[in-house]
Amino acid sequence: MPKTLKWLEMRVRKLMPQPVRTAYRIARSLKHVEVAQPLPPELVDGARLSPSRLHLLDLMPKRGKVAELGTLRGDFARCIFSRTEPAELHLVDIDYTEFDETGLPAPQVSRHVGFTHDVIASFPNSYFDWIYIDADHSYEGCLRDAHISADKIRPGGYMVFNDFAHIDPYLGRYGVKRAAMDFMHERRWPIAFLALDAYGLYDIALRKPDVDNDP
Repeated sequence: MPKTLKWLEMRVRKLMPQPVRTAYRIARSLKHVEVAQPLPPELVDGARLSPSRLHLLDLMPKRGKVAELGTLRGDFARCIFSRTEPAELHLVDIDYTEFDETGLPAPQVSRHVGFTHDVIASFPNSYFDWIYIDADHSYEGCLRDAHISADKIRPGGYMVFNDFAHIDPYLGRYGVKRAAMDFMHERRWPIAFLALDAYGLYDIALRKPDVDNDP
C-alpha cells in the first residue's frame, strides 16, 4: 500500500465512531488467519517467562540506547524511561496529536515523525541496545519493521514485539505473531523472554546472536 494511503487509512480508523470501528473489526475477524510454522527447539531453549511487560522492562539493558516504534500517547515510553533509565530513547510515530510528553524529558528523549521503517533505517547499524516494535500490526508492516530494525541492534541486543498475538479481545486482527515467528525462522534469533498478559497479548523479546544470520 502506498505510504499516503496507509497514513490516510490509519487516520480514518482513529476517527471512526466506536460502533463503526467494532463493525470493521468484526468483518476483518472473519478473514482466515495465516499461521507460522512451528519453531525448532534451539530457538526456544533457554527462554524465560516474565509475568508482565512491565517486569520485562526490568530485564532489559539499563542506560542503553532504545527505540520505541509506535508510541501513541507515550504511556509505555514513560515506563521504558522510568524502569530502564535509557541514555537515549528514540520515539517514532507518524502522528503525535495524542502524545503527552510528561515524564519524557529532552535531551534523553527524541521524537521522530514518519513511518517507522523509514526512520529506523536512518540510524547507523548496531546503534541500539534494544528496540520495541509496537507500530503497524499487520504481518507485512511488522515483518518489515523487524528486518530493518535487526541491523540497527548491536550483537547481544534485543528486539521486543508487543501484541505477540493473532487477535485482541476487541476483535482487532494482528499479524504480529506470524511476523515474529517468520522472522525467527529467517534470521535464527532465539527467544530470550516471553512476557505474559491477561488478555493473551504477550510481549516476546528476541536476542540478536553475536553473529547475525542474514538471510
